[in-house]
Amino acid sequence: MPTVFDRKRRVHAKSKRGCRNCKIRRVKCDEAQPQCQKCVGFGVACNYNAPHGPDLQPAQANGLAGQIVFRAEPRLSLAHPSVIVGDGPGSFQLDAESLARLDRFQRRTVLTIGTPEVCTIYKNEITSLALGHPFLMHVILTLTATHDRHMSMSPRNARRSLTEAYHWAHAARLLNQKLSVPIRPQDRDALWGSVAILGVLSLTSSEAPTPEESWPLKPSQDLDLQWINLAQNKKAIWNITDPMRPDSIFCTMAYASLFTSEAPCCDIDEIPPEFVRLCYLDRSESRHENPYFTAVAVLARLLQPPKDNQPLIPRFLIFLWLMEPAFKGLLHCKDPRALLILASWYAPLSDATWWVARRARLECQAICLYLERYHADDEDIQRLLPLPRMHRGLGLSTGDGCLSRFIKT
Repeated sequence: MPTVFDRKRRVHAKSKRGCRNCKIRRVKCDEAQPQCQKCVGFGVACNYNAPHGPDLQPAQANGLAGQIVFRAEPRLSLAHPSVIVGDGPGSFQLDAESLARLDRFQRRTVLTIGTPEVCTIYKNEITSLALGHPFLMHVILTLTATHDRHMSMSPRNARRSLTEAYHWAHAARLLNQKLSVPIRPQDRDALWGSVAILGVLSLTSSEAPTPEESWPLKPSQDLDLQWINLAQNKKAIWNITDPMRPDSIFCTMAYASLFTSEAPCCDIDEIPPEFVRLCYLDRSESRHENPYFTAVAVLARLLQPPKDNQPLIPRFLIFLWLMEPAFKGLLHCKDPRALLILASWYAPLSDATWWVARRARLECQAICLYLERYHADDEDIQRLLPLPRMHRGLGLSTGDGCLSRFIKT
């Protein structure tokens, strides 16, 4: 594991010139051409004359006139790399394994965590930012280790690895420390970047290998829905860090409306009648006092064709963002109507990107099995159960097949 220590950094003269690699490593660049000697000695490709080239990329001299050729894999022969993350409490040194993991984040994992626009921000900005913020670096290394485990494709490889647990624990400790004191302006982007990735990690946190061992079929535990709390906590950090401010690296995000969304003003005619009957929305009391209303209204919008080619994941995360405490309480109690709504939300996500698909697939199947076993006599439940089953390829029961009209692709 990386070595954790506190140290005082040697001060060197600041320069607006020099390569980005040296600036990231916080060493004085000698500005030699075509590649500085600090990069040569460290074993990375100098990006002094490559304004759009990658940072800290292992390289070897090859070809003509000292041409730098980027290798597909990081050079792990560096026994004692001197990349230090941070310069205060919590600072640590990246060992060879961590450098390799960071390289995989930039080359592979970063491409899976959002829209192309978000991927560009994370690829170009987040790594440099993480080198000055240990909590963000630990979050990045956790996500990449989780992706490594997913890529192993072992059906029983569901439990978090020691590497994931190590970096997760350090990230949580350092983030709690950072959030317990007034937030410095220079920390806001790193905090939002960390919490955004933690939101991704919260969706990957299911360790059940099969539907039978997944919630809600498994015995109840207090932490069963903790992942929803983690996803919703992003809202508080959004308000604190204000990623839409002009000087933020995130200010160009196109789907910022996700984080400022409010419950939709939905007319009952816009909700499928089967859901109206299922959730008692046709009764005389105010629909806004009904604990199912907001969840059903959001779901009804999501099952319609997207406008302006909106990406699937950001659209569907609005469901978590707007989930009300009363509805979450129903999920804790395994209320069959709340479970069916959640399964209907899960179903389209079961073929999405890796960090959301596994939980969606397993828990959608588990909910369908739970409702078939323990609520087989509820006609309203059984009439709507084909809705999530059609997405999951579980086969249709004898229920109402006309529900396909609610899912338009």
